[in-house]
Amino acid sequence: MKRTGQVPFMRLKIGIFVMVAVVLVLWATFQSGGFRFGGRDILIVHFARVGGLEEGAAVRLHGVPVGIVKDIELGSKTNQVAVRMELNEGTKKRLHEGSTARITTVGFLAELYVELDGGNEATAPIQNDAEVRTAIIADPAALMNQVQSTADTVQVLLSSLATTVRGIERGEGTLGRLARDDRVYENLATTTREASTLTRDLNVNQATISARLVSLTSSLDSLTREMQHGQGTMAQLVRSPELYNHLMSSTARLDSILAVVESGKGTFGRMMTDTLLYDDTKAMVASMKRLMGQIEKDPKKYFKFSIF
Repeated sequence: MKRTGQVPFMRLKIGIFVMVAVVLVLWATFQSGGFRFGGRDILIVHFARVGGLEEGAAVRLHGVPVGIVKDIELGSKTNQVAVRMELNEGTKKRLHEGSTARITTVGFLAELYVELDGGNEATAPIQNDAEVRTAIIADPAALMNQVQSTADTVQVLLSSLATTVRGIERGEGTLGRLARDDRVYENLATTTREASTLTRDLNVNQATISARLVSLTSSLDSLTREMQHGQGTMAQLVRSPELYNHLMSSTARLDSILAVVESGKGTFGRMMTDTLLYDDTKAMVASMKRLMGQIEKDPKKYFKFSIF
């Protein structure tokens, strides 16, 4: 058969569909492999350990995906792990002084990724990758071990609690005897009633004391008012200046008398200043003592008794 050089329309449609499918497959492959069109920023950060981070893992800046982990390798002379990241163009300009990089995960079983923090935006962007500080990562295996250890501890506590509860139910120990002895309930009920009675009595006594205090306060108020405005003796003493004047006059006279006595004038003054009276009195007392002694020794010499 002679070819006409024309392609049937159905075959043309199939060819277009195949080409579109190939383009989609290639696009999906490039996307999964981290292929991007346009410029890229390279950031190399050194970690002490990466805890299972793999190449192709996501890189996020404040939670927003900005690139992928391109390469992970040990240093040539140290055990520091160099993580090479490919970031969207302009991402490094968002990293400022105090920026950090840490390896973390959303959950225990989720894949690890690198979380970047932009630092202080008021400062200039970083000039060297070494300015990005690395934070301590949470090792999922260690976290799982901690969770397992916590679960084991809780299980032991629950087992001990169950054993204790069973012992209480059987009436063992103090708590068991308290739980099974009806006398405890009766004693508690009696104590509650007595406490209620005591509280009621205290309330009554408190009301009585309060009433008495109010009465006493009223009496003091009345007394104070009477002293301020009344006509009684206390009111006169409080309000009248005559008592003060009399006291001042008496004090002045007493001062004058004491001054005269101290000067040696008058009878009291001479008695206060002249020692002759003291000497005579002392000699007289001594003579009286001697006389009484002689009388005690020989009373017949001084006293004569006759019945007839």
